[in-house]
Amino acid sequence: MPTQWVHQLRDCPDAEDVEVLAEEEGRPRQILARKRPDAGGGLVDGYVLQRVDAQARTAVYTWVQAGGPESVSAYLLDLLAEICPKDTAQ
Repeated sequence: MPTQWVHQLRDCPDAEDVEVLAEEEGRPRQILARKRPDAGGGLVDGYVLQRVDAQARTAVYTWVQAGGPESVSAYLLDLLAEICPKDTAQ
């Protein structure tokens, strides 16, 4: 059953830190791509999970990459393969 989590998105250059409500089944994802709210051309920001507070239902993400959806997705998937064992990736 989905549960509401607060995703804190931090450290994006030229942007303030934001909090976003999200519905997740189980633990939050290791990587996250988010469309830039004020940018045209379909640019996205890529984030990686830094820590989770299960009691407060808060997941803190740090910015790592910006660009087109395909390039950011490829970067995040490569990063996930490096930092997360095969069996635990979400």
